[in-house]
Amino acid sequence: MHGMEIDLEKISDGVYRLDARGYMCPYPQIFTLKAIDKIEDGSILEVLIDNPLSCENVPAVARKNGHEVLSIEKIGEGEYRISIRKRGGRVG
Repeated sequence: MHGMEIDLEKISDGVYRLDARGYMCPYPQIFTLKAIDKIEDGSILEVLIDNPLSCENVPAVARKNGHEVLSIEKIGEGEYRISIRKRGGRVG
């Protein structure tokens, strides 16, 4: 990732991955919201993080914006994967 550009990877139909490892708050939250804006309603976004505070802040900001947090998993030493289903769908 460079600056505010996000690196969003499609890993299968309706499933995307955002690697926000190496970033401190608030960047993982900002990148998560930008990534959710880019995917279709009902799709799943997996956010990879290595900042413990982001384990609380990323799910909180996702829920606040109406999305469903499916899981928060520890995937390695100090690394986590947060799965979020996009909900909403602003029309127009």
